[in-house]
Amino acid sequence: MRNILKGQVYYLRKDVVFKGICLFFLLSGIILPVWLGSKNGFQMDNPLEPLRKMMSLSLILYFIIPIQACFFITEGFENGSAANLIASGQRRSFYFLGKYISEMKVIGWFIFQFCGLYLIVYIAAALLTGASVGFSRIQEDAAAVFSILGYNLLYLAAYAAIIMMAGVLVKKTATAVVITFVTVFGDFLLGGYLKDSSSALLKGISDHTLMTQILKFSGMYLSNSQIVTLSGFHEHLRTILIPILIIGVCLTVAVICFEKRDLRV
Repeated sequence: MRNILKGQVYYLRKDVVFKGICLFFLLSGIILPVWLGSKNGFQMDNPLEPLRKMMSLSLILYFIIPIQACFFITEGFENGSAANLIASGQRRSFYFLGKYISEMKVIGWFIFQFCGLYLIVYIAAALLTGASVGFSRIQEDAAAVFSILGYNLLYLAAYAAIIMMAGVLVKKTATAVVITFVTVFGDFLLGGYLKDSSSALLKGISDHTLMTQILKFSGMYLSNSQIVTLSGFHEHLRTILIPILIIGVCLTVAVICFEKRDLRV
């Protein structure tokens, strides 16, 4: 497993898709705070307030990171490195789980790069322009920010599990890309168009989609023209259990199928 993880680090350092997304988040983390601050002013009640207000922008992560996960899981099938590693004695389950663990590291890095750089640039701009920086409500904003970041990590991990399971099943990058778009945008459409359905079943499906939960903990879910957020222990528990269940099922199915199917693309 350690050798597989090292191999994935080496691959990511050379991967054009990974580098391109890193560059995108780098530019976004610099341009967005300067643009938003120049429009609304850089003053803040506490150093975490800018990050709390930009959490809705984290939705961008869900339309970019799954694509990276798609390329990451299928590259080994396309270039034959997966077959070579397994022929050398590596267990198939270790190969797949090594890929998934590496993808979790990538997700953590992208979140840190996007949100961390945004906050650093915003505070630096505030100090340079002489804007006021207070320390009121810092505990409240800290709780909100870190809970949303934790949820984003968990839900991106769930999307990655779905995409990587699909990649193992189809093994072709082009097909996996189509599945990725269908998964992300289909989930978005299910959560949005079914929430006002008169059918209890369809409304229940909408209430339990990943995107519905993402919009809720990000403060962007609208119902009857009002923002609906997570409230109460049971809603938070449901928000945690849904991605955990998806991750468990997808990883199990992926490992079982990967163990039984051949590696020919």
